[in-house]
Amino acid sequence: MNSIALPLVLLGLATGIAIAHAAPRPRVIAFVAFAVASSLAASLRLPAAAFDDAAFACWIFVAACAAAVLWPRMPGRLVLLLAGMGGCCAGALAASSGGRPEGYVLAPTIATLVLASWCLRHGARVAVHVVASWLIAVVLLVASVHALPVTPGDRPDHLE
Repeated sequence: MNSIALPLVLLGLATGIAIAHAAPRPRVIAFVAFAVASSLAASLRLPAAAFDDAAFACWIFVAACAAAVLWPRMPGRLVLLLAGMGGCCAGALAASSGGRPEGYVLAPTIATLVLASWCLRHGARVAVHVVASWLIAVVLLVASVHALPVTPGDRPDHLE
């Protein structure tokens, strides 16, 4: 996958869901930590060869954030750790591709954070857990597709 859009958007969704499980004050601090970490990591100079490693880190982190919501009472420090590391993964992926992560990752994060917080406050915890499970399934699907061998139909024709 050579596009940064899908991993960053899904990372934003998973991080927003994870942050929503915290108390209100740590939520704000965690979102700010996520935004600052992604911006700072994106300002680093990373070689283009680091793209695959950064994308792999993003996929692993999407699964970690989505799985963290199954924790009954997530500690505030864990939320800060998830937010900071998620921001670093997003920034590293954007830096290795020469782009900026803010447009891809911050809007889905804040939208998911607000919606998941509302759902958790109004007793729709199951809906949030279903979305988190869906994110885990997507990560497993992406990982399995990349692990499969390339077939002749997957390569572009020589006439193109």
